[in-house]
Amino acid sequence: MLDKYAQPTEDCLQKIYLMLGPACNLKCRHCYETDQPMPKLNKVIHADVWDYLSRCSERSKTGQPMKLVFWGGEPLLYWKLIVEVVERMGDDAFDYWIMSNGVLLTDDKVDFINAHGLGYSVSCDGKDTAIVRGVNILDDDAFCERFKRIQKHCVGATTHAYNIDPYALFSYVRKRVGEVPIHYQYTLECTFNMDADLYAYDFKKFEANLRRCRMNYMADYVAGNLDTAARYCLKRGVMSVERWLKRQEAGLPDEWYPECLPMRKDINVDILGFVHACHNRASVIGRVTDSYAELLEANDKIFRDAIAKKPECESCEVNSLCRHGCPLNPMSEGQAICCEAEKLYWNESLKTVRDARMQGVRFVPQRRNAI
Repeated sequence: MLDKYAQPTEDCLQKIYLMLGPACNLKCRHCYETDQPMPKLNKVIHADVWDYLSRCSERSKTGQPMKLVFWGGEPLLYWKLIVEVVERMGDDAFDYWIMSNGVLLTDDKVDFINAHGLGYSVSCDGKDTAIVRGVNILDDDAFCERFKRIQKHCVGATTHAYNIDPYALFSYVRKRVGEVPIHYQYTLECTFNMDADLYAYDFKKFEANLRRCRMNYMADYVAGNLDTAARYCLKRGVMSVERWLKRQEAGLPDEWYPECLPMRKDINVDILGFVHACHNRASVIGRVTDSYAELLEANDKIFRDAIAKKPECESCEVNSLCRHGCPLNPMSEGQAICCEAEKLYWNESLKTVRDARMQGVRFVPQRRNAI
């Protein structure tokens, strides 16, 4: 099964990003949509999308339902569409999640989320979040009380120059909203001419923080404790390294496609029925009415073409792990700095796995009730 993504089938898809639209009520300084005009919010989901969602929902009758992630912009600006999808498709059709900045969360929305079993992820990067996002929603007591009422929730964090200490983030989140899972997004990608302070990393401190996570990761793993700063921070890297080493042991080539596995694990669909190579930018590869084979071919072409424009990645020592970061993101002076931060992350992840293997430990996924 290690090589299933080399020649994937439509059955490999596990998650749909439903791209509701780019409108947002914040102007986060690191967001790729900062320069997007505010679009109209009164939108209608195309009939082709309803047909596609119905076909995908059939999977829930035979096994684990696909995840359906409501994506923006800010999804709560499109609340009517979220309600329409959930009520029309049914609670059991998908494992629904909303990725949100939290500002528009209200008591009635919390009630709906809980009544229909939706998951809710709020973006927060720690105590200095407002410097980057303009608002730190976890500093709002009223929001925190609403958020804690949600039965299935997590905090999503981005690593940038103001968020290089996983332990400080962990402590801050626990203080504000209690024992909530933390999902680390990727290290900041310099997708446009960003303000330089966003990627002005203190590399020595960042490396020291990652090393602290490495020193604690195996003990946390052996104890079955998923709820630690080390586990949240390094999980992505550690599991990717394990996968890479297993492929080497099996004599398989390195995976060339992005780590996010577009059209292999995830599919990105907007409400007009267009399929995108990435849910974070306009990158249309076809429509939901196209065959999976056609979409995969178009997807892989757009990424291969982008990779060919980043030859500097080929000589990078972690390229086999990060796989060009986001290949659609061109190299720039700012991105080169972000890449240095990502190298530190991958090197510490690699050391974590190799240290564990010297002691006979191999990391495998653990559920939250693991012992």
